[in-house]
Amino acid sequence: MPGSAVEPRLLAEAVPSNGFAHCRFEDGGNADVPGILGRFLKRQDQLRFLGATTEVLIERQARPRCQQLLHATIGHAGLPKIGQNGQAYIRAELPECKEGPRALFLWADAVRRYFYAFSEDPRRSLYQFLNVPETASSEQLRIAWRMRSLELTVAGAESRQISGVERAFNLLAHPDLRSCYDAMRKDEDALPLFPYGGFGAILVEGHMSKERDAFFADQILAYKPETVVRTVNFLLRQCDFLADRVVCRDGLRKLEVWLDSNIVPGFEWDLTWNHWKHWLSTRLAVEATFVTSGKHRLHRGEWALQKWQIALPSRLRVQMPTSLAADIRSALETHFLLGQHSDLVRHVREQCEKVPVEHVQVQGWLDQAGASSRLKPQHVTWRPDYEPFYFEQLRERSRTWFLFQDEYLFVWGRVLIAEIPEPGHATYVFAKPDNLDAFLDRYAKLTRNDIRHNLDNLSSALGFVGRVVRGKRKKRWLASVLRLAGEKAEYLEALD
Repeated sequence: MPGSAVEPRLLAEAVPSNGFAHCRFEDGGNADVPGILGRFLKRQDQLRFLGATTEVLIERQARPRCQQLLHATIGHAGLPKIGQNGQAYIRAELPECKEGPRALFLWADAVRRYFYAFSEDPRRSLYQFLNVPETASSEQLRIAWRMRSLELTVAGAESRQISGVERAFNLLAHPDLRSCYDAMRKDEDALPLFPYGGFGAILVEGHMSKERDAFFADQILAYKPETVVRTVNFLLRQCDFLADRVVCRDGLRKLEVWLDSNIVPGFEWDLTWNHWKHWLSTRLAVEATFVTSGKHRLHRGEWALQKWQIALPSRLRVQMPTSLAADIRSALETHFLLGQHSDLVRHVREQCEKVPVEHVQVQGWLDQAGASSRLKPQHVTWRPDYEPFYFEQLRERSRTWFLFQDEYLFVWGRVLIAEIPEPGHATYVFAKPDNLDAFLDRYAKLTRNDIRHNLDNLSSALGFVGRVVRGKRKKRWLASVLRLAGEKAEYLEALD
């Protein structure tokens, strides 16, 4: 607990060992601490373990006062604030310190010196460090970083210099951090951001508060973010196409990746892609080193902190499928055809808002208008966030199907299925009605909420069987639907 006394241990010797520093104490005991501490520990230092062996307070006698170092795991590092003394600081949580401070306060100058001015010459900007103009694009930054890294490697430079160039690139390649850096270059009082929002292991020098519930850091000695290497797939239609980059976000998995044109050579886009991207079906395979970050999101009227993983720009590899060009042509053609037959599309949508319309009727209207065979009935009411997998799995097992508002109604052998093919929605299953027209007429007057709560016993009258709530695994959803429909699920579908 804050303020509790943790018995100090006097260090006799610290020896590097397999990524750790093996400490031997004067009392005859020993312990392994993070390897980074080996560079800073001295004989006669007093070590206090504030939780696990990663949470260490180091105290040594020095004039005019005792010198204190803290190595700890930090959580989210918040936005900079101005304290009562007029000094700017950033507060970070210390979730693993069970016996000691609960918060770390980093003075803004310490953050500025460590993350934004690590060049040997403080007058030299990060742009000069990479040999690029201040107006350099994301693509130019990546090329410059690769060239500088190659030059330093060929010249036999120390790994510290090479990693410094990578750090400069990762900072300037992040739009918010780059804006922050540019602001600090123009105004020395501009407040710095903690890169990527914290989450990692930090070593700082400073002092403990009198209550021992907080540590105030005057200097950052080392920092290692929390990272993980993984390969993930992103649907291209869920990405945002900006002028100089493609931003891929997955809110379900809390992942974010930024791609510039240099990382995906030959792939050219513009801002207009955002208008028709929902017709794309291509997935990008991204292998990256992700750093843990924090994002505040509005949830039920309150701002809540969520842990996200952001891909480091310098540790990215993208696999572009060979079918991408064909997918782009198909998406553009569908978008063009819908615009070409906009009057007919509007008419069909108006009809579908009132009553369910069978797909053969819609196809007949398209044929009468001379529409291309590539324009399908489902395209008329398709929405940007719809997932083709759910639609196609239900359609291919159907005897016929209908378009109705934002739903599709599929008639199977034993059941009728109402589907909104979008993540976050459930699939509704009904017993196949004896009178399909009567069912559709009654269904058109109800809402899903009415059915779920059996308003006026109407869901029973409709033969409501149940609903399947979708999760992350699509084949498991399909197996559940098949079981409700009284049909046999494939072996792999049932186990997925």
